[in-house]
Amino acid sequence: MMPPSFYRLSIACVGLALVSVQAKQDVNLLAIHPQHSYADVENIGELEGALREALGDLGGYSFSRGWWKWDRLRQRYVDGGRKEDNSTRILRGVFRGLILDWYAKLEADGEEDMFYIYFTTNSGDKTKRNSADGRTLRRDYHGGGYHGGWGGACRMRIYEELVRQNMLTNAEQATMKKIVYQSLESRFLDFKRGSQHADNHSFGNGGGVALGIKLFPGAPQAKEARSWLDRIWNHMAEYGDWTEWNYYPYGPIFLHGMLDIAEATGRIDSESKLINAIGKRCLQFNHGGGVKGGPNCGIRQRNDWSSVYADPWNVGYYDVETSSRDGNFWYRMAQHYKNPEYLWAAEQVALGGRPPNGQMPQEYQLAYSKRFAWFVERGIEPRVPKMQAKVGLLSELNHQVKERIYLNPGLEPDKPYAAFFLYDKKDSHLDNVSGFLYEYSYNGAKLLHSSGKYNNVYSGDKLRGGGSGNESLDALLVVHNRHQFPLHPDRLGDNRDYRRMYMAKHLPDLATAKNNDSGDAYGQFGFADYFGPESQWIRKAVLTVEGYLIVADEYQVGQKLDQDYHAGPVWHLARVEGRKPGRQEKNWFGAPAFAQAWWQNEKMGVAVYIHDHRQMVYGTINQNCSQDLELNTTAYAYRPIKAGQTERFLGVLIPHKLSTPAGSIVRGVKTSVSKKGKFLATIGGVKVEMDRNGHWSVNR
Repeated sequence: MMPPSFYRLSIACVGLALVSVQAKQDVNLLAIHPQHSYADVENIGELEGALREALGDLGGYSFSRGWWKWDRLRQRYVDGGRKEDNSTRILRGVFRGLILDWYAKLEADGEEDMFYIYFTTNSGDKTKRNSADGRTLRRDYHGGGYHGGWGGACRMRIYEELVRQNMLTNAEQATMKKIVYQSLESRFLDFKRGSQHADNHSFGNGGGVALGIKLFPGAPQAKEARSWLDRIWNHMAEYGDWTEWNYYPYGPIFLHGMLDIAEATGRIDSESKLINAIGKRCLQFNHGGGVKGGPNCGIRQRNDWSSVYADPWNVGYYDVETSSRDGNFWYRMAQHYKNPEYLWAAEQVALGGRPPNGQMPQEYQLAYSKRFAWFVERGIEPRVPKMQAKVGLLSELNHQVKERIYLNPGLEPDKPYAAFFLYDKKDSHLDNVSGFLYEYSYNGAKLLHSSGKYNNVYSGDKLRGGGSGNESLDALLVVHNRHQFPLHPDRLGDNRDYRRMYMAKHLPDLATAKNNDSGDAYGQFGFADYFGPESQWIRKAVLTVEGYLIVADEYQVGQKLDQDYHAGPVWHLARVEGRKPGRQEKNWFGAPAFAQAWWQNEKMGVAVYIHDHRQMVYGTINQNCSQDLELNTTAYAYRPIKAGQTERFLGVLIPHKLSTPAGSIVRGVKTSVSKKGKFLATIGGVKVEMDRNGHWSVNR
């Protein structure tokens, strides 16, 4: 148990919070608020007024993401036992500035009837919507557009708490009722339009509506709103999950919405089995290595953790769009269900997790105590989930879709971890990712990860988000010989270069994952019609407890491919500044890790060794990548393939300290591939075997 002093921020910057109205032009109040604590602020009325004025004077404010941080301030106050009353003064200033004063500002211009605080299904685009009488609704001024409800539950919870504390006048409450009533009118919302199923749109918007009709049951369209909430919830319940695969930023938007709706409609307990099934699937996306990857979302770490330690409620360990909000989802799950594994996940994404020796520096301990004081006070400690190699299931309660393969001997911080994405059905936020390795980590180092937001997603014939195409995935690639391997024309395709999206069909019966008694892990999966009709790709992989990843590919070449194609594996390595790309003679590559955990002081890297078949060509290219990724280099190996044959490829990936050159590492590697499909790799004293029948072994 941490001493009480750990619960309070050592506020070096609180002096900045005590800004007088006269001096506010010298300090950007909104840039330094909310803060972790307001307990020591003496002139709280002055600060409340300054924040209210600053917010009310804005020309626009996010009705979606902008409210999340203020709701976390409310949650800190509530979870602290409602003792730190200065926080409610800040919340009142925020609510008055952004809701009541905003309404008055519009009223002065004769536009108060255009103000709405949930979302709107009116026609328009991202910045403007059409009102019922032909006027223009400006996003983040009159309301938040279609995404504006993402902050709706936050607004309603803050209002509910202020009423509970008698912080608003009767007249102010009457104005809020008027605002809620008009926001739910049919001139803003048609509950039969917009998303009618479980996704980030509906669930992100649904929480505010659910709490709105709970607090104001007589509001217009309350019946229609309840029917819509039931529809989107039942869609999730009937399927047993939600089907957006891009976790950042959309996952926390959906997941918070799930909890918001459940809390407001009484489903937290009655639907606990479903909520926990979804929570436990997402729990599997985490491990204790202090680094992270994800399909179609780059997950950067921060380079400086001082901001995380100073305010862990508002700054998360990973530098992603929903940084601190991800940790707050796990916080809420752990709180509702008193589940220490959810608390473990919250610590991983909020602070980066504990080192292998369990020794945390004081600033980490202080940050943990500030972020998780509610749990510390109740003696609830985080617990590492017990998970080894497995096939991850989407809709585990109902459809049991084989979605991912996880290879690992456990989730402790120094253990290896690899994950492949399998599912071949896509939504608008995820493209051609089936079958690729989306994370390979060991001992606090992320060795491989290439896919980022909107990677390989097109608008017309142009790639979105600066991404690259099929060659941006760590998988087996097949390219017509008229193209320079690995530059595939992607999902556009033609009669010669087959697209992969919507063609490759996952073969779920082949998907398997298991551990041996030593903790080594084995996984296998396959796809039919892979880069061509009647072609089949099967990948087998062993992840040893030493962190070695041995990957064997078998590709049955369909007749339509004839003799016109090249095939081979592509791997994505961290960009080495000054290293020139191009073809090379050697059959191995080396690069530093993409990222390292806060506790990993040894510089780590990876060596990639490719079994040297006859006619093999090796090389690297530097390419564009999505906006949320670090620059990387595609390392490739390919050779001609022939229709009707089964082509085999073998790669060995070895983590190592950068103080030992990759060339020295690969000298200890020996490989062989037989015509009968037996793969053999020896790395030092570790011998790994796999065969076409799924048998595998690791001997030391």
